[in-house]
Amino acid sequence: MQPAALLLVLSLAVQQPDSLVTRAESLLAAGALPEARRAAEDLQRRRPNDPKVLTLLGRVHLAWPVVGRFRAESLFALATRIAPDDPDPRYYLGHVGLALGADDGEAIARPALVRVLALNPDYRDAWALWLRLYRGDGDRRAALDALALHAGNPTADLKRAQLLVELRSYEEAVSLLKRLRLIRPDDPTPHALLARARFEQGRDTAGTAAYDAALRLAAYDEDSVLWHQVRSIASSAERSRYAAATPRERDAFFRFFWARRDPDLRTAANERLGEHFRRMAEAQRYFALLHPNARYYHSRFMQALWDVSSARSFSVRPSRAEIASLAGAVPCVPELPGVRDWSAFQTFTPRLGEAVGEGSPNLEDALDDRGRVFVRHGRPDLRLVFGGDAETWCYQRPDGWLRVTFARSRTGDMLVTPIVAGESESARRLLETDVASPTPTLRFAFWPATFRGSGGRRTELVLFPDSAAAVAVLLDDRGLEAARDSATDHALHLAAPPGRYLLAIDAVRGERSARFRAGFSLPAYPTGELSVSSVLVATGAAPPVRAALETAAPPRLRLRAAEPMRFYAEAYGLVREAGTVRYEAVYHFERLDGGGFLGLGGRARVTTIAFEREQRYGPTIIESLVIDPGRLPRGHYRLVLEIRDAVIGTRATSASLEFDLR
Repeated sequence: MQPAALLLVLSLAVQQPDSLVTRAESLLAAGALPEARRAAEDLQRRRPNDPKVLTLLGRVHLAWPVVGRFRAESLFALATRIAPDDPDPRYYLGHVGLALGADDGEAIARPALVRVLALNPDYRDAWALWLRLYRGDGDRRAALDALALHAGNPTADLKRAQLLVELRSYEEAVSLLKRLRLIRPDDPTPHALLARARFEQGRDTAGTAAYDAALRLAAYDEDSVLWHQVRSIASSAERSRYAAATPRERDAFFRFFWARRDPDLRTAANERLGEHFRRMAEAQRYFALLHPNARYYHSRFMQALWDVSSARSFSVRPSRAEIASLAGAVPCVPELPGVRDWSAFQTFTPRLGEAVGEGSPNLEDALDDRGRVFVRHGRPDLRLVFGGDAETWCYQRPDGWLRVTFARSRTGDMLVTPIVAGESESARRLLETDVASPTPTLRFAFWPATFRGSGGRRTELVLFPDSAAAVAVLLDDRGLEAARDSATDHALHLAAPPGRYLLAIDAVRGERSARFRAGFSLPAYPTGELSVSSVLVATGAAPPVRAALETAAPPRLRLRAAEPMRFYAEAYGLVREAGTVRYEAVYHFERLDGGGFLGLGGRARVTTIAFEREQRYGPTIIESLVIDPGRLPRGHYRLVLEIRDAVIGTRATSASLEFDLR
């Protein structure tokens, strides 16, 4: 052997253990598992009772696909016996349990992670790992006792406060949180947890004050605690908006989030806030995910495999005959049958195409599908339980019933399992929307019109509801009120600068109520530019005065063909010439129901009526037209008014107006 080669062999033979540790760590990080294992086993032969070496070798086995987990468990367990006060092997023992999943895995992970918290409440992400496990009240108390060993440590006390709230020991939690607010003045978490505790107690005034304080610190919410409190009811669009929001924009995001859910515009408080936290507490108590680490929630392949096999097992899914029996026993009939329901009726078990793994909505709040629906919609109007394997929930809405069936899956958890046509579509709607109590029972309609406000800097919105009494509010993108009005048996008036708003309307007719929440754009009517307001319509007896048209306007835009009709609009920015304005008014009536025999005429037909006008100049020019009976046949129409300035040739059009002539 050459001297150089002999020197290399000798240097390897006497390689120090510390360098072997470094090499094994590097190989493990690079994913070179066979080489990392050989290096770690070499270390173990040299230092068989070194807990750090045992932990390193256990980590190599843990990274080995499937087969290495049990060997890793034995190595970590040995390390904990040798070094009972070292949190590292227990931390990785928790990882073994999570990797194994199911009940056996959780039985390994739970005590290991609780011991880590007892040794060091800030150790790595041990707390986050423990939260991924199913936890009953006994498990919470065990973690609480472990954290109590570090009373006075702000991090440990914050975790203790969360557990105390979950255990409904509210006053003890409040005492801790009030102290933590002083210790951590820039942290929204103590305020957010205090709000949760107060809301769950039913002390909504105190809860609102604490929540408002949390929102003022939302820019510093590094752990996304405020988002985690509300994501269970967020829509897909809201999830996208939150993901795109900067820290400075979070306060406005949450205020707008709750403003659009305010169930009663007549009160100063937002009752939906307290209701949400109380629903969540009830859902976590009664509909918790029993097996959050089951492969079903972490693997699309396992989800598909279990869904197909579920369709053939009575313990998981009823048979065709039992489907018919169950369907006949439930009096509510879903109103939303769709194409997706065909496969459900053929005894397949289609899930809803949702994310799996860390993005799974079931894992976000550790709720089964009943809990997810409950948080959004509350208690069902009708609930039928079929033994311990299935139950059907029905919610009554103004447009019909929503119905969803849950069946116990192979994980042991209750998941959406459509059994009759309409349930799949109902489930999608229930899991995308949320409703405050009391549930609206009124089918409600209104139509809007906009006009230039005073000075041209504001736009006036006029709403014509079909209810006896209504309240309307415009909310800006920060959730703050820009305008408000209420009325009984007449139009509502709101004025605000042009822009995008949330329009919120509460309507009441008799004992029934309705809510409307949607985005609305107020158009600009700038000074010096030609523009046209919305068009109003009423019976021909009304004079060409806006107030008179507003009083006589039909709530649902239904007009009698046997009576004359008056149309009214305002033109702004017409150019003056010799003290007058000259323009052409062109009315385009597009018939949308086709006409012809039985309304089967096919193509839409347009009737155009045009006039050349000359009026004395003014900043607002009134344009009005009366159509006598018989000039337009009965039907459903869309009207657009076009104004052409005869002096300079500019033109502008109104927003479209749809009405029925009967």
